[in-house]
Amino acid sequence: MKIKAEFNIKYIPILIAGILIAISFFFYQNIAIMGNLILLAAIIGAVPYAFFSYFEFKKIRSIEDQFPLFLLDLSEAQKIGMTLPEALRQVKKTDYGKLTEEIDKIDYQLSWGVPTQEVMSNFAKRLQKSKLIGRVVRIINEAYSSGGDIARTMEATASDITAIKEAEKERKSVTYEHMLIMYAIYFIFIGIVIGLSQTLIPLMNLNVNSGVTNIMSFSDPCQTCSTNPSINCINCYVFSVFCQMFSINKSCYYYALFLLMAVVQGIFSGLVAGQIGEGSVTAGLKHSSIMTLSGFGLLLFLLKAGMI
Repeated sequence: MKIKAEFNIKYIPILIAGILIAISFFFYQNIAIMGNLILLAAIIGAVPYAFFSYFEFKKIRSIEDQFPLFLLDLSEAQKIGMTLPEALRQVKKTDYGKLTEEIDKIDYQLSWGVPTQEVMSNFAKRLQKSKLIGRVVRIINEAYSSGGDIARTMEATASDITAIKEAEKERKSVTYEHMLIMYAIYFIFIGIVIGLSQTLIPLMNLNVNSGVTNIMSFSDPCQTCSTNPSINCINCYVFSVFCQMFSINKSCYYYALFLLMAVVQGIFSGLVAGQIGEGSVTAGLKHSSIMTLSGFGLLLFLLKAGMI
């Protein structure tokens, strides 16, 4: 029996985002509309994908947590004389949380006469994002094909998985504070950006209004690009489009730079927070979404409200 490829719901937002980006090009003459459609597409495509990926990650972790109990019950069933297929059908009566759905699929395939090793391989393929379960299934299949003591193998494997999970929980409790520090660092960064906007921008405007030009003065680096364009002006053109997207009419260079810095910092700080706190970059997508949306949204709100 072959496992059919299932369409993952998390790709639907990406498809919608692609359609929005395609539609946005019909408004190429109006940069504001085009830019906001692209921004909306980015949010629709990235945020749901991040959270769906995180929910998948949590489901896999939940299944891995229940897997040792499943192996121990299989081992006990075989000790009383059951074969592996009989033991698999027997444990179906037990509730293993998220793992129960997979056990039902195993029982269904066995009832149709699918070979036990193939059933276990299909189980591992469905949970291919879990390297732990994949390794355990290979061990079980090897023991089953070689005629070894499967019950004892399962007991030892369950004990090893439990030890690994306990170590992961201990590591998570230790690194949780470090994850919170990443959030603190990001929002301190946002505070610094707000502080700079309250000091740097007024100084630049003061220099422009008073006509002061010296080594300590501040000015818009893109001013010369209008009269003397060069390859170094590429970022100025990008910032200009960005300002048109969000109707930023003052100090375009600096405000566009601050907003884009908030996005870049939020994305990578979130990924690092996920790796530190939960040992997975996939989990970091959730943190990236939270940081980026909150930081970017806060700066844009303050800018539109005239507070920065």
